[in-house]
Amino acid sequence: MMDQLKLAALHRIGETNPPKLERHSFDFIVNGVSLFEQTEASNYDMCGSLSNSQFEPELAGRINGRTAAKLTSDAPIGGHRVALFVCPECGDFACGAITALVSRTERGVRWSDFAYENGIDDASKLDLEAFEFQWAAYLSEIEGSKTD
Repeated sequence: MMDQLKLAALHRIGETNPPKLERHSFDFIVNGVSLFEQTEASNYDMCGSLSNSQFEPELAGRINGRTAAKLTSDAPIGGHRVALFVCPECGDFACGAITALVSRTERGVRWSDFAYENGIDDASKLDLEAFEFQWAAYLSEIEGSKTD
């Protein structure tokens, strides 16, 4: 049985003291469960790697196409690591990111080997099962982030 992916709005409330940017991004809901919660990305004060164009059109225009390509058309058979949740202030990998190995399969696309990474320290593996999504439904959901 294939896993189901949906994008859901994810909102980080801004603050003035200490200064924190307000961010509108997307959570990845897999089989009805928040990946933001499963990975404990909130413990690292992260946001989704896809911006919500309804609230952040300029940022979404700059990053969603590139991120969506990494999750879809650029995903090789052997896979590559893709940031799912990132620093809400700068999106820089060095601030830390929740990543997954994204790879194409015969039936669709697979997310596996979830980890917290920052490019300096060894990756910290997260205890999550792999997910495999049917290609057409997955592509439609990810591509929708560019216009939502």
